[in-house]
Amino acid sequence: MAAHRRKQRTAGIQGLVRFSAVSLTVASAAVATACGVGGSKNDAAQNVSVAAAPDAPADQGTGAPASMGAATASSSPTAAATSVPPTTRPSPSASSPVVKRPAATTKAAPRPARTTAAPAPTKPAVKKSAPVSGSSGFTSGYPTGADARGAVEAAVAAAKADGKKVLIDFGANWCGNCKAADRVFATSGVGALLDASYHVVKVDIGSQDSSAFDLLRDYCSGEGAYKMPVLVVLDGNGKVVTETHSTGNPELTETGLGAFLRKWA
Repeated sequence: MAAHRRKQRTAGIQGLVRFSAVSLTVASAAVATACGVGGSKNDAAQNVSVAAAPDAPADQGTGAPASMGAATASSSPTAAATSVPPTTRPSPSASSPVVKRPAATTKAAPRPARTTAAPAPTKPAVKKSAPVSGSSGFTSGYPTGADARGAVEAAVAAAKADGKKVLIDFGANWCGNCKAADRVFATSGVGALLDASYHVVKVDIGSQDSSAFDLLRDYCSGEGAYKMPVLVVLDGNGKVVTETHSTGNPELTETGLGAFLRKWA
């Protein structure tokens, strides 16, 4: 009876050993295939066939399978997995060419074409006022720097030749009364009187010309200030007929100056 139980126990242990060996062989083959290490399928099949060998003798089955635990531990899938080095991404090579973006180029703005400057507009020439009458020689305004004494001598000589009188007008270009008298002398009625009876000489005493003042004092010896315009009438011999410094100026109108000219013609 005891021998029978011992035989059954031995048979059970042998069956367990065979089962464990098969399981261990299958697991090792699977791990080796997954990790890319170990033998081929033929090696795995060979291991299985070795594990399926006939039962060992009964007297050898009493020993404990001391190598099963070590084999199981060494062929554990977890241990095999940890031995595989982790995959790493390749680092960029230092020698790889660096792609440079082309620098943005900006085109310079085109310069405006040079244009020739337009010629400056020319001012129209100012026409000098012509004498109103050719015979009397009257002109508006007073000539500056002229030879007044020589002009009077020439007018006296002309008056002696044609029997006319000489009208000397002493004034200044800035004098308002003198400008008013010029406007009257330029009218047609008074201008006709000048042409018919007088040679006109205009003398500027507004520019502080000493020779002009000497000429004025030769014909007007009276005291006091001179009220411009000062009108002096000479005959053909150069003698004074009348002068307004002593008698006073007539009205600077066509009526006043017209009456003055007709009286001393």
